[in-house]
Amino acid sequence: MSVEDGLAIWRGLLEASPHGCRVHLTGGEPFGNWPRLIELARRARKAKLGPLQKVETNAFWATTEEIVRERLRALDEAGMEKLCISADPYHQQFVPIERCRLLARLTEDMLGLDRLQVRWADWLKEGFDTGSLIEAQRQTLLASYAAKWRDRLNGRAADLLTCYLERKSAKEFVDDPCGKPLLRSKHVHVDGGGRVMPGTCAGIVLGIVGAASIAEIWDQLNADHAQRPVVGTLSQAGPVGLLPEAVASGYSPKAAYAGKCHLCWDIRRYFSMQGIYRQELSPAWFYGDSEKSEGKL
Repeated sequence: MSVEDGLAIWRGLLEASPHGCRVHLTGGEPFGNWPRLIELARRARKAKLGPLQKVETNAFWATTEEIVRERLRALDEAGMEKLCISADPYHQQFVPIERCRLLARLTEDMLGLDRLQVRWADWLKEGFDTGSLIEAQRQTLLASYAAKWRDRLNGRAADLLTCYLERKSAKEFVDDPCGKPLLRSKHVHVDGGGRVMPGTCAGIVLGIVGAASIAEIWDQLNADHAQRPVVGTLSQAGPVGLLPEAVASGYSPKAAYAGKCHLCWDIRRYFSMQGIYRQELSPAWFYGDSEKSEGKL
């Protein structure tokens, strides 16, 4: 996403939100392109678009105290309210935990503890570099964290962690609609392709910025969400509501699921791989298929 696109989306969110909004820059990894990140933050402040509530990072770049101090100072001047550090057994397979600890220490020192957020604080204190583990050890560790139910059962988490969790039959999730997280959440994500998604439901597209403004996306969603095959069904009946059509089109239900989000992910992935409802289920790579074209609303 370019700086200009980011600013346009930022403005669109403000214009579409009568009570204002708070922007959270995340990824992927926003520090993967530091010049673009800081330019976006600076230009947004200059244009008085704020507040920039939070910037989230896995701390891969926090290699020296000098670099960390320089970037924290720049983000502070650009209006960042809080820094969030992703520290957990998954990230530490690839990012040394000492980088997270260095970044956390200097953020607390320079900005104050109230402007620091860590996922997860207990892991930051007690954790280690999981890349040093053999695969069997790593799986045991991940199983112990999965059992604490800290993870959203979507994407790779649904594929890799649900085998460690207690499961229930699909009928256990009857009468469990998803209207609130889909339609009433105060948190949405806008990805680099302009896809607007519910904050906790990656891969479900509510609209695409560019094809419409954010205000138009909200208005259209308010007007026709009940008629949308995926969003409408989930909001009224939850993922169990998707089962009859999925089965009729060839989906084979599992004997049990680790939760309704696991059931939802499994059905959505099946639909996407079959090319069904691609307007609402995107991007294709998220569902494991990079070859099929992606629908747009």
